Amino acid sequence: MSEQMGLDIPVTARSPRAAYEVTSRFDTGLLTFTLTSKEAKAYLEAHPPEGDWLEPTSAAETDVTPHDFAHFGLPEPETLKDGMRYGVVCPGAAEAALDPHASDLYGSPDESCVSLYAHAYTPTRTRIYLRDHYEPGISPLPTPPSSTPTG
Repeated sequence: MSEQMGLDIPVTARSPRAAYEVTSRFDTGLLTFTLTSKEAKAYLEAHPPEGDWLEPTSAAETDVTPHDFAHFGLPEPETLKDGMRYGVVCPGAAEAALDPHASDLYGSPDESCVSLYAHAYTPTRTRIYLRDHYEPGISPLPTPPSSTPTG
């Protein structure tokens, strides 16, 4: 999923989990992992949002049905308020802006943008939530890793 989204997972990340759901309307790719606060700060600086990082004014208690991240036993990031910031991250957008042929290489910027949520759930740990939507039957499916880690 990391490769599909165009965003790396730091080698220091803990509890990485990924999923890909195929539906008739749109496919959804999910990725989540945790980092130390210092690692999360560096990760967010390396992957800035389009515009500013946003902070929720209130948690959406009833607007969001547990669906995507509930598969991992996690709350949906939209339901969290304290310690949450979010934005839309477009991997490759900076490189594309420098390349006059970028539209040929990357397509429109919206095609490669990912919703990123960063939740500082303790003073020392941050959970990163990534979600992206894909055209069903058009977008290439992610390839599973060649081997699964044990432990």
